[in-house]
Amino acid sequence: MTLAERRALLLLNPNARNGDQDVDAALQRLRDAGLTLIELDPDGPDDVPSCIRRHAYDAELLIAGGGDGTMNSVAEALMDTDLTLGVLPLGTANDLARSLGIPDDLEAAAAIIAEGRTVRIDVSEVNGRPFFNVAHVGIAAEIPRNTSQVEKRYFGPLSYLLAAIRTWRSHRSFNARVQLDGRPQRLRCTQLSVGNGRHFGGGMVIDADARLDSGQLVLSSWKLRSFWRLVLIGLAMRRGQHRYFSEVLQASASAIEIDTDVPLRLTADGEEFGHTPATFRLHPARVAVRVAQDDAGAAHVDG
Repeated sequence: MTLAERRALLLLNPNARNGDQDVDAALQRLRDAGLTLIELDPDGPDDVPSCIRRHAYDAELLIAGGGDGTMNSVAEALMDTDLTLGVLPLGTANDLARSLGIPDDLEAAAAIIAEGRTVRIDVSEVNGRPFFNVAHVGIAAEIPRNTSQVEKRYFGPLSYLLAAIRTWRSHRSFNARVQLDGRPQRLRCTQLSVGNGRHFGGGMVIDADARLDSGQLVLSSWKLRSFWRLVLIGLAMRRGQHRYFSEVLQASASAIEIDTDVPLRLTADGEEFGHTPATFRLHPARVAVRVAQDDAGAAHVDG
């Protein structure tokens, strides 16, 4: 079947933020390429996976318009169906799109869906729930609770820095028992992160070598001494160079388990995922997604 004959399910998050960009122009770009769009209307966020499954045989593509929370909401249904994901980045951070080399410009993103190529990427799960980007325990897991929706709308990714400042004031270090492919370690941490993708937090890089098709999870453990060290390491993390700080431990594995002395909040893709203990599994090459023909994200996916 040619692209011009394809049908696509369309899921748009009406509350997502991407400046004043014209979503209608991006959708028209898709229609002009010959795609028939079938707009979904789930009964709330919890109905998203079921709604996609109900219509999975009506289309070959699922076009998701939203931020990383929206992408996370469709992950389970993508794993259960043969649908290929097309990303319209409408959120604040858009870290999955960034890892895939998909620009924030909606018409350019629509062109990738229409004219790009398909690759397969890994999906991780923690305690049975899938995620694309990075999961956190510790200070980064508390940041979403301290992030104002008003700040997100007006300041974009800068809102996460403001939330980090507020979160630091009340943070506590913790003890963690970690297993990397069955190898035990004991760590004293301010933050533990487990990455499937490359980016999180509006462009932070979990590891300079992280890829969405690596078949490996990345563990990043921080033991911070001061807020200013957090700032310095955070700046280095924009380039994935935080591994060179003495407070940071980086490791990789295909399976990771984390337990803590008391249950601690767990987040992934910016969403609440419960509490520790946490068991991470990797599903290699589990989801198909559209990327650019010239693959601007060549360092992030191969295909």
